[in-house]
Amino acid sequence: MKKTISIIALCCLMAACASEKRANADDPIENLISFLDSKKDDLHHKKKQYEGGSVLKTKVEYYCLALKPDALEPEELKGLTKEQLEDLKEEEEIVDSCLRAFRWGCSFAHQCYHKEKHVLDKDTVLYALALDGLDGERIELTGINSYEDYSVGYKAARAATLRVKADKRSAELGVEYIIREEKGEEMPFNDRALKDFIKRITAEIDSVKVYEVSYEYTREDFQGNPTLMAGIYDENGSFDGKASGHLYVVPESHAKEVFEALKLMVVNDYVGLNPNQKFFITIDGDEVSVGEGIESNKCSSTQANHHKGIMGKLSVDGHFYMLVIDQFIGAYAEPIHWHHILSIKDHKVEYIPGAHQPNKDGWID
Repeated sequence: MKKTISIIALCCLMAACASEKRANADDPIENLISFLDSKKDDLHHKKKQYEGGSVLKTKVEYYCLALKPDALEPEELKGLTKEQLEDLKEEEEIVDSCLRAFRWGCSFAHQCYHKEKHVLDKDTVLYALALDGLDGERIELTGINSYEDYSVGYKAARAATLRVKADKRSAELGVEYIIREEKGEEMPFNDRALKDFIKRITAEIDSVKVYEVSYEYTREDFQGNPTLMAGIYDENGSFDGKASGHLYVVPESHAKEVFEALKLMVVNDYVGLNPNQKFFITIDGDEVSVGEGIESNKCSSTQANHHKGIMGKLSVDGHFYMLVIDQFIGAYAEPIHWHHILSIKDHKVEYIPGAHQPNKDGWID
């Protein structure tokens, strides 16, 4: 038997070195972020992204859909447990707190863009705040006149946006908070830490399964076919491509441990120690990914690209999956259910033996 890994302990020690901004008693937006972070995960959805380079960009997003208890019918209220009712009130408190913080923040910020629309029983509220400027850089407002100004936001050292859509019964809220910090000369992404992580996992945990994966796809797979999630066409505008790599399946006994360890590793090794490398990191619920950016003009139809990156997913089946695309040629794409797929060829999918199969809508439960 192989020894149980101690990755979590190692990464926790490393985490002490990572810098985190603390709430400022005079800063309504930082106080709001601290407030949102203190709330239970099931009250809102949180997503965090990092983009490395000469300027390190950290973005955190929160999403909340809140029903208004006072607007519910008596019969609806009767069907709720005490805990469910308390959650509804907390969600409503989140929306109210965000609105108060951004109203205060509008006068507090260097620049503020504010837009509201009230039609019949429907309200939309948009705030975009530029909180701090970056030395030598002009604060810029972008995204104006996009569809419903959805992309509006400031390019600044610290910026925040709030979007609320509400009616009599509910409110849909989105908060985005961005911090940009200068980190010196931009360096290429180095995947040595990812390779070492994979090597350690496969060496120290029993029964990690390793599968070779291969995908062949065309434009048809991008248009209405649930096989593929997203892709980037090649330098000629074609969606034809091939990719190969490895899929690692961590057993239930170590799944959560490895998931948490991978999240800590990518934040510490890249954001903490190498923030000027050109990386993209996303931590979103039960998924984490890190890698170099992929641009269509660098997707060659004649020369293979050796991709650097890893995707991880803690699945509802209890396992933790990690996908490494070793190389691709032509367009780049990832299967929507990559954690259950071994190959795609001629628009047909081969799944891992015993894996969950997609339902009639093409989604795996």
